Amino acid sequence: MEKYDVAIIGAGPAGLSAALYLCRANKKVLLLEKSAPGGKLLTLPHLDNYPGVPPTTGLALANSFLESAKEAGAKVEYGNVNSVSKDPFGFLVSSDVTSYLATTVIVATGLSFIPSIPGEKEFLSKGVSYCATCDGRFFKNKVMAVIGNGDRALEEAIYLAPLSSELHFFCLDSLKGSERYLSAIKEMKNVSLHENSKITKIKGEMKVSGVDYTQEGVSHSLELSAVFPLSGAKSASSFLSPLGLQLDHGFIKVDESFAVPSFPGLFAIGDIIVKKLRQVVTAASDGANVSQSVINYLVGK
Repeated sequence: MEKYDVAIIGAGPAGLSAALYLCRANKKVLLLEKSAPGGKLLTLPHLDNYPGVPPTTGLALANSFLESAKEAGAKVEYGNVNSVSKDPFGFLVSSDVTSYLATTVIVATGLSFIPSIPGEKEFLSKGVSYCATCDGRFFKNKVMAVIGNGDRALEEAIYLAPLSSELHFFCLDSLKGSERYLSAIKEMKNVSLHENSKITKIKGEMKVSGVDYTQEGVSHSLELSAVFPLSGAKSASSFLSPLGLQLDHGFIKVDESFAVPSFPGLFAIGDIIVKKLRQVVTAASDGANVSQSVINYLVGK
């Protein structure tokens, strides 16, 4: 069984950045990805907020990240990771293809959005988006909708409201969140709150043109240009169950060095950790920062 200094699970911007920095430090790096490298970059048809890079596509930037990591020496393997468990060597990482040994593991699997509304999958990148700060400006001065509840959905709605002509906020039950977010959203004059409501269909032809929804048992239709479904995000972390890791609402808690407390040698970065801002640039930054923490740990070993 081949042994590595670092096994990075997830080849999104966070994982690819970590691979690049660790390879440049002459560490033996394994990068594991279950599908196509790039993570959420692959869902972004337009990207114009990555510093120093002209407007491009998520796919183009993902390919640049991948080539940089491979040229630096990262070994890329494909397969779905089923489990990570402790081993005298460090960690045993098992996929549906084979198993690997690694002194350290970096979890960079991000979030998985599971489409649950008719039309959601069909109109992804055609008016359906999971990132308000990435795509909100493409619908400036148009009618938009946010689906979800709690602080994350409220944060995205507060960001979108000044960009939109009208913003509709849908939640299945009563509105919940921190008092400061609740107060802010209620004071915004162009925001309509739809509590105890459910989107039943996202409609359109070539792009989103409206939604059907029910509220208090009554059916309604609404014309709009963009829908941000934020209630179906799931952290991709079930493979960590052998470690008995406690999650915070599905997210991994890390310290300032991106280490997972109580699990020496285990690190996490990117959208899967508890953090305030989930952007491509912050994910890449996590990858660069965690590399130094991993190097320090390996020196200690």
